[in-house]
Amino acid sequence: MFDSLRAHLKVKWRQYLAASLASYGSLCTGMSMGWTSPVLPQLHGNSPLPQVPTLQEESWIASLLVLGGLLGPLITVPLSGHIGRRWIIMGSNVPLLLGWLLAGVATNLETLYVARIMWGCATGMQFATVPIYIGEIAEDKIRGALSAFFLLFINVGFLLAYAIGPFTTYWGLTATGGILSLFYIPFTWFIPETPFYLVYKGNIETASTTLQSLRGTTKEGVQAELEGLQALVAREFKEPPRIKDLWATRGNVKALGICVFLAMLLQLSGIDVLLFYMESLLSKVGTSLSPSDGTIIMGVVQVVTSCVTPLVVDRLGRKLLMWTTSLGLTIFLTLIGIYALVDTYFKVDVSSIAFLPLLCLIIYMILFTLGVGPVPWILVAEMFPVKTKCLAGGICSFMCWLAGFVWTRFFRDVEESYGIYTAFWILAVCCGIGFIFSITLLPETKGKTFDEIQDMLNNRTEVKPVDV
Repeated sequence: MFDSLRAHLKVKWRQYLAASLASYGSLCTGMSMGWTSPVLPQLHGNSPLPQVPTLQEESWIASLLVLGGLLGPLITVPLSGHIGRRWIIMGSNVPLLLGWLLAGVATNLETLYVARIMWGCATGMQFATVPIYIGEIAEDKIRGALSAFFLLFINVGFLLAYAIGPFTTYWGLTATGGILSLFYIPFTWFIPETPFYLVYKGNIETASTTLQSLRGTTKEGVQAELEGLQALVAREFKEPPRIKDLWATRGNVKALGICVFLAMLLQLSGIDVLLFYMESLLSKVGTSLSPSDGTIIMGVVQVVTSCVTPLVVDRLGRKLLMWTTSLGLTIFLTLIGIYALVDTYFKVDVSSIAFLPLLCLIIYMILFTLGVGPVPWILVAEMFPVKTKCLAGGICSFMCWLAGFVWTRFFRDVEESYGIYTAFWILAVCCGIGFIFSITLLPETKGKTFDEIQDMLNNRTEVKPVDV
């Protein structure tokens, strides 16, 4: 087993390294997303703000990052065909660093709001570009595993925010995030441009050299793949990409509907709500641990599960992971809602099962990280023709952030007006719809080439010759 793994990494390590360096920025944005969990309680004490923010103002602090995420696709889609994936990934560090700088010097809510929007813009740029980048540098057999790196690094960022935040000040956590973001540009400087984009721009020799480096083989060894890319570009880019290409074929329409729904489900499952408000939610549903300790445990669970995800996503398949994890989320979110109803509404003594909310949230995080979280972005990289991939990825990312903004902004309002149990049950209903969708409408793309996926989406079957 270890010998085969060693042999595998000896050949594929350059692809793993490139995917890791490209995903490093998601560690920094993960810190900015998890930043609210330890910081919102700190704003009631040692705070840079002149007064304690209200519940509505806290909701804006959390949700404006998600609103800023809407800017990412609006930037990346027009630029992706002109400057390439590599430069967009590097450029996402500009709003990221600006956000940390503004948060560090903020003395009023308005500056903090702008910082959150800048973080959201960087996050949106990465969500719209990094999965596509990884999909274009990876071989078919390890494409799913490499795509899972993006979520792994995000979860490491969340864990850093959860682990550092409770034991330092507002400024200490913010400075740490800024320092880590400074490494993003030198790290991404070493990633290659994708072979597809190089072929698209007519840089055939550079594309060949890049493929040789990524595949760890000779020029002759990548010649077939290079010729395939050239044929693909010649076939798909006879005309410039247009918005109407997204509904030019039945397969494109089907792929867009599937990926938009799953990208919105990712947010409607409540992940950003739980991550942004983790400490306050744990304190409200009641656990036997302190909220900060429970939050750190959640972060560790995220990271450990993210390490497992690359190992299972190409073995179990996308469909199986989606329906099993969405069903699990439905069950455990319902249980949390029932616990909160019994505890906060009926005032029943639940001290003997005070561990239940944290246990359910831990299982929630495991299931989300295995399926509902990574699969939508893997499918975005797999399902669309190269001509429409960037545009489709931008639309999916935009809809993901739009759903996330609406839910993170109004979750606290639902909680205050109808009880936290109602909010959890709404999340459970959304995940239940995702379960039904995954069982009935989601195709399996595991191990399939792009042409095989397109044939499946368009209901094309290969006609075999008949012996006579």
